[in-house]
Amino acid sequence: MSEGPRTIRCAARTARIAPFYVMELLERARAMEARGEDIVHMEIGEPDFATPECIKDAAIQAIRENHTFYTQSLGIPELKLRIAAHYLETDGVRVDPERIVITDGTSGAFFLLAAVLLDRERCLVVSDPGYPCYRNFATLVGARVVPVEIGEETAFQLTPELLEKKGVASCLVMIANPSNPTGIVYEPGLLEEIRGFLAPRDGILLADEIYSGLTYEKGFKSAISLADDVIVVNGFSKTYAMTGFRLGWMVVPPSLVRPIQKVAQNVFISPPTISQYAALAAFDAVGALESMRDTYRKRRDFLFPRLEGLGFRLPARPEGAFYIYAGIESWGIDSMRFAERALEEAHVALTPGYDFGGFRAGTHVRFSYATSLERIEEGCRRLESWLNRLS
Repeated sequence: MSEGPRTIRCAARTARIAPFYVMELLERARAMEARGEDIVHMEIGEPDFATPECIKDAAIQAIRENHTFYTQSLGIPELKLRIAAHYLETDGVRVDPERIVITDGTSGAFFLLAAVLLDRERCLVVSDPGYPCYRNFATLVGARVVPVEIGEETAFQLTPELLEKKGVASCLVMIANPSNPTGIVYEPGLLEEIRGFLAPRDGILLADEIYSGLTYEKGFKSAISLADDVIVVNGFSKTYAMTGFRLGWMVVPPSLVRPIQKVAQNVFISPPTISQYAALAAFDAVGALESMRDTYRKRRDFLFPRLEGLGFRLPARPEGAFYIYAGIESWGIDSMRFAERALEEAHVALTPGYDFGGFRAGTHVRFSYATSLERIEEGCRRLESWLNRLS
């Protein structure tokens, strides 16, 4: 008699990783679409623009020139030099290319940093609400995660006072700037205060600047200008509409380069070769980038007042990225159920607040305006009809 399927035990720490609800809702929405239903997607944080032509041409040329082998484990020198030139052009800061590490997306950067910096002696501090994957990288390496609740009182920003209340020391503080899910942009002075608070406490500031090219009313200044002990992570996915290329970078203190390299050699071998050569052209796509940014701004300027008119409470006007964090207290429905019903009954996909932490998670949802204005308008019409029925 044959035996039944064997149950394989999973490591305990993987069981502590929370589901990524936006991806589960996206999969459900895709299944509905496969049945012929029309869904308005305002859940996923992926640019709806095609990759600029000059980048695609560079990728094709890389293949033709046989750039299809492994590269150096920390990235090709040409791309490091181009990123260093980018910081000089945009921030007036000279960065040693040897401090630049090319990674398999920004997720690859976060994994490498967690592996090198986090353990039972150094905790990870994240904002709540905040990008959900940060805490999971810490969980994978067995480090403690300390969420810091942020709200309208501090404009959804971490502050030295909030960190002090948590009593954290010897920690890694991850900040998304611009933020996901709120779209707020930190003032350089506040980042300098946070770095000054951490330095004597053996703390490290890490700024995730993946949305740095998508800011609207005010210019953006990278945290790279603060000090050499600040870590900056960035990438090509959002600003350059290159999500599928899976390419990012980070700038780290010199003392971290070799430890990171040893992990990278074993885990990734090298970053994607074709993507690296394609990325050399990304910084030249100025016209396309400005056009995308202007389009995002127009979408935000339509969606923000429209949601307010529908009864959503909007505690923060986004200054960057492509998200709006909205309160749903008026309807008295938990955000998970709200998102599920919006998908099932209005055919509009949203992200529940639980993806971003536990603080007031049941009373907020996130809207992404990384979809066309026409679809955003249609989604709002559907929500209006659905919300009227709820009332």
